[in-house]
Amino acid sequence: MKSLFLLSIVVCFFSNCRKFEQEKIIADAEPYQPTNLYPIERLPKYFNRVAVLPCYYPDSASQVLSFSDDIFLKEVSKIGIFEPVGVLPNFFLKNFNKERISSTDSLPENFFNLLEENYGVNGVLFIDLHSYKPYRPISLGIRSKLVDIKSGEFMWAIDETIDAGDASVMVSVNLYQRSLHVQSLSQKTSSSILQSPRLFTKFAAQSVFSTLPSR
Repeated sequence: MKSLFLLSIVVCFFSNCRKFEQEKIIADAEPYQPTNLYPIERLPKYFNRVAVLPCYYPDSASQVLSFSDDIFLKEVSKIGIFEPVGVLPNFFLKNFNKERISSTDSLPENFFNLLEENYGVNGVLFIDLHSYKPYRPISLGIRSKLVDIKSGEFMWAIDETIDAGDASVMVSVNLYQRSLHVQSLSQKTSSSILQSPRLFTKFAAQSVFSTLPSR
């Protein structure tokens, strides 16, 4: 019994030490800022209506596709620099025989023309989810590109993997959650964004879209 008691004290000691070290690392970390991106300085005046494509993920049966389209459309709408128009997978299926298209795919010849004719847009936003881990620590890889239909040029592009196990991401999540004034989350569940794939995707979308060029 005595040895078991001593063992429990040792385990508790090292557990507390690990927790202290983790808290210290987080306390010393800077908030997460996307770095792997290309933005032009300002969007042109005519660039005011953008087709937001369905999110692409290599596994078409993945749960992330059940909520990502709606989240990314809502988050880009909040930025307010252009009018986003959501394109449904059915439109792609009808015209291109596939529900989702990656920004790295060879695009059909009439791709941009059909989007312009059907949605009256002058830009297209591609959203590729190139990696996804729904279990702790959650991570989401996002490759997104904003393209001018007239010129075919990039207005903005980003490629980031946002990992909930990264200290800087933890700092940003805490700041993000506080700014949302989430009433339903108590201090005991303050890390819930780091545990919920849906909420973490919302945070990740807001993080990448915050780097879009101004008007």
